[in-house]
Amino acid sequence: MHILSKSDIAKRQLTAAIQLFFNDSDPVSVYTLAANAWEVIDVLCSKNNIDSVSNQSRMHAPRGKDLKRDYVNSPYRNFFKHATRDADKCLEGFDDQKCDSVIFLGVEDYIRLNKRSPLEFQVFQLWYLSVYVEKVADDALDKILEAADIYFPAIRELTREEQKLMGKKALLDARQDSVLKSDARVES
Repeated sequence: MHILSKSDIAKRQLTAAIQLFFNDSDPVSVYTLAANAWEVIDVLCSKNNIDSVSNQSRMHAPRGKDLKRDYVNSPYRNFFKHATRDADKCLEGFDDQKCDSVIFLGVEDYIRLNKRSPLEFQVFQLWYLSVYVEKVADDALDKILEAADIYFPAIRELTREEQKLMGKKALLDARQDSVLKSDARVES
């Protein structure tokens, strides 16, 4: 019998979401897995008094808005998992890019919680910060741009499909890098 902790389950869901994401698979499945993982990771961060990106995001949310209710669950996650009140409705406005931020929140918070993470998380973290460089804190910008230039050169000039393909290649390369895989900050 294999024992699974909440952290193990969240890690597995988020890892699968990232793999599906870089393989350009179904974004509904990607979003659902990432949002489920994020919710567990968010609770674990709170219980362990971790200064999470999610908590920082909550502090910057507009008055009356809630990160979970208004940005993760609604409208997408709730639409994907419930049908009691809206069985005949259709969802508009959902696209692949809606997955990016929810994956990133899960990745960042998981890394802060565990101080290590799977390669998928580390590759996605740099991919996201390379694509969304405007979201990088000023004190980390030079370091991120330097890494982005090495692993994701000119990524912001590419199409979405090409950006994700570059992420997929970076993940495949990372899996072949024995030095990287032996780093104490990498977990399987």
